[in-house]
Order: sequence, then C-alpha cells, then structure tokens
Amino acid sequence: MMKLMRLNQLYLVLLGLLICSYSITNLMADRKPKYVWKLAMHNQETIRMINILTLYFTQRVMETTNWDMKFVWYGGGIMGDEKDYIEKMKSGQLQGAGIIGPINEVICPGISVLELPFLFDNWDEVIYVRKKMRSRIDKIAEKNKFKVIAMIDVGFEHLYSTKYPLRTPEDFEKSKILTWHGSLEVELLKALGATPVPLSISEIVPSIRAGVVDSCISPSCWWLTTQLYRITKYINPIPIRYDTGLFVVLLKTWNRIPDKYKTAILIIASDVENRLNNEGRQVCTDALQGMIDYGCEEVKMTSEEIELFRIKTKPLWEMVAGRVYSQELLDEVMNHLEMYRAMDWRG
Repeated sequence: MMKLMRLNQLYLVLLGLLICSYSITNLMADRKPKYVWKLAMHNQETIRMINILTLYFTQRVMETTNWDMKFVWYGGGIMGDEKDYIEKMKSGQLQGAGIIGPINEVICPGISVLELPFLFDNWDEVIYVRKKMRSRIDKIAEKNKFKVIAMIDVGFEHLYSTKYPLRTPEDFEKSKILTWHGSLEVELLKALGATPVPLSISEIVPSIRAGVVDSCISPSCWWLTTQLYRITKYINPIPIRYDTGLFVVLLKTWNRIPDKYKTAILIIASDVENRLNNEGRQVCTDALQGMIDYGCEEVKMTSEEIELFRIKTKPLWEMVAGRVYSQELLDEVMNHLEMYRAMDWRG
C-alpha cells in the first residue's frame, strides 16, 4: 500500500505541475502583445517537457520581452498529433510545437542517428555527443525551415509488457509488440525477432488496455503518466535506446521577431533545456523504480543475454545508413563517441 501511495504521489505531482502550467497564458491578459505564438504539445508525450516549457520558459520570455510576446499552448490532443502539428504550422494555425518520435525526422532529417539501439552506455556520453552535434542539428532544421529552440532528453527507453519478459528471441516472437516510432524502430524490433504492429501514439493506450497489443518500447515517465503500469506484468529495464524531443518554431516565425528577443529567448531556452534535462533524468529514474516497487516484475538479464541483444541490433547501424540517416552523420556521431571514450576522465 505504501508503495502504491508513493507512486501515486509522483504521478499527482507531475499531473499537478501540468495543470498549473496551462494557467500561464492568462497572465497579463490585458496587455496586448506584439507577437503571439500558438504552440502545441501532446499531454502524454512527456509531462516534464510540458511543465517546464509552458510555465517556466513562457513566463521568463514574456517578462523579459516586457510582455510584447505571448505564448498560447494547446495540449491534450486539441491540435491533433505531431503530423497535424506540422501541417498546422505550415498553414499558420500554429507557430511551433513540442515534438517527439518519428516526426523529428521531418524537422531534422537524420536526427534518429542518436536513437540507434545501444549507441550510448550512459548519460555522460549522451550529453557530450549531443553538445558536439547541436550546431549541426540546428543547421539541418533551419534548412528545413524550422528553428530549434530546445533539444530535450525524453530519456533512455525500456521494454514493457503485459505478458512476456522480452528477454529472449522467443519472447519477441510470441509478443504483439507495437511500433509507432518510425522505420528504425521497426527494424530494431524485427532484429529482435518480433513482428511489430504499427500504431499511432494516440492508439497505444487503448490498444494495450484492450489486449490488441501487449508490449512496447517506452520512456518510464510516459509509461507512468498513462498509468499503464497498473496492467504491466514485466519491465525489462535494459536501456535499449536513447530518445530525444525537439521544441521548434517555424523559421519564418522566428525571423519576424527582433534580434534582441531572439537573443533573450535563446539564453532562456538554454537554461530551460539544462534544467529540464537535469531534472528529467532523476524523474525518469524515480518513475522506473516506482513502477517496479509497485509490483511490475523487473526482468534481470545476464551479460550473455544483453550481449545477444547487442549482436542482433548492431548491424542496423550500417544497414539503415543512407536511408534513415546519412553515412556522414553516423560517422560524425561515432567519431565524437570514440573521442569521448578515449579520454582519460580520471585525470
């Protein structure tokens, strides 16, 4: 009972912060702004992202620009899903959005190179490589007419199932594991022996509850906020991949505001990005442990079983190069990673 109470407390804290965040658009309602940005984000994608972007970031920018800028956030699927966000940005209904998943590729083709299975061993590697790749990512996005305001850690993702431990190829063969994260995820699941079932993000929760599918790759915070942990039998906490999110606005929207506001926004966004990523790592860790404490069975793999996962998925890195991302991008990421691992961090 105490474990359930602690888990519910974590969920309610996250939900409470989310609800509070949307009140920010009512501040200074009597002040007519010069620039209004309508922005969208799906509530269940990453509650950390929503809270800090819609509350902390919004308030600081509005105050810094003397309320010349106003942000109106749309959550809860009001504006559809990520595909709809892109279309609504193009039509002028939205100026920006928080994006995770395969639509990141529309904004920044090749960014999924950072989501290769077992690419990173720890957060230090993620932080180093992301920092080295950031200017490249910004340039690719701008070439596609988007401005990246913040690049956000969704987290290391794990395996969740209502039926199978997802430890062996046989488990994957038996499972009805869903896929929503694009072609790289499809190839990853096939390499592990599964026949993935394609779904949209809005279909995931009802499909799992109805038993249409039984397994999923997911970040722990997302799984917690959907409350799917209540019907989850197994959690395999192996960090199968890193996932990232982008907060973007249209480049033409960005170019319309004064340079002094651009500078202010980027300074605030850098602080927000660091805050969100630093805090988010701990929240994800707490969410994962909380669900295991609640009663989801933790799958503990041997080093041999983990190595088999790596052996089966490593060929994907080269196999999808030239299709999902360029060989040049893969080489650049690997060079940064090898350089980091070669450094003597112990002094």
